[in-house]
Amino acid sequence: MSSHRAFVGIGSNLGDRTGSVERAVAALGKLGAIVGRSSLYNTAPWGKTDQPSFVNAVVLLETQLAPRSLLESLQAIEKRLGRTPAERWGPRIVDLDLLLYDDLEIDEPELRLPHPHLHERAFVLVPLAELDEHFAAMRDALRASELAGVVPIESFEGMPRSARSLSESVTTMSLEPSLLVGERVRALARFLTEGDAVRVRVQYGDDNIEIARRPQRIEAPSRPGDGAPGHAAPLKIDTIKADLVGIFHLGRPTPVEGDVVDGDRELGYVEALGIRTPVRSMGAGRLVAIATADGAPVEYGQRLFLVARGQ
Repeated sequence: MSSHRAFVGIGSNLGDRTGSVERAVAALGKLGAIVGRSSLYNTAPWGKTDQPSFVNAVVLLETQLAPRSLLESLQAIEKRLGRTPAERWGPRIVDLDLLLYDDLEIDEPELRLPHPHLHERAFVLVPLAELDEHFAAMRDALRASELAGVVPIESFEGMPRSARSLSESVTTMSLEPSLLVGERVRALARFLTEGDAVRVRVQYGDDNIEIARRPQRIEAPSRPGDGAPGHAAPLKIDTIKADLVGIFHLGRPTPVEGDVVDGDRELGYVEALGIRTPVRSMGAGRLVAIATADGAPVEYGQRLFLVARGQ
């Protein structure tokens, strides 16, 4: 039998999101050969925005299953991993979408190929373009505010992450499990301040402690002619990210895309354990995009705002 190439989108926003994606990939491997898989991305919800953020990925599967049989197998995996009937585009433990199957075009009840919303979804097009550059143009046609809601996160074990920074490294520290919570926090703080790490996290049993260093803002040096008549400063887009894990809230008055920000304005805050940590504009500019929905959970390093600087 001949093999066929199928792109499958994976998503989860309930429970152990990354674990659900891992289990889905393992199950897909039993339907054929996995010949490509994208990085993992933390993404803003689409269609129904008042729900937790998702972890998304795309897998390229080489399979001998026919389109209808493959779709039924994907639905069986969803059910086996714990998905139950729910509202359309609502929260789910796992979601598997058949995006493309060779070059077939199918319009049948419950089976449409290519996926009818493929061109609208940044959380699909970003990982899809990572696997196949032919989709880069479709990805780049989306608005900046939509792309800003798709943030690379740590890949699961055994899966290369092409978006990883070349300067990023991982250092392991030993931490005695017998230490009290307060002693663990102090040990983590010393490890963070005495080295070059920017984030440290330890999980033991039900305990999960994370300490992050607030990134320093480095101003670009001025160049001759900047600010002089006839020499407008180049436009620069700054990404303002979350410094910790928590729940994100917009500030008051509520900022909107297109707002001109004077000075260092508080755009919102992240709430964790009852503590509100302000998210500031870090200077004047124009608010280009709000990348995370009000009231949504955020992870460390997740994009919150895009601010344009200069003229």
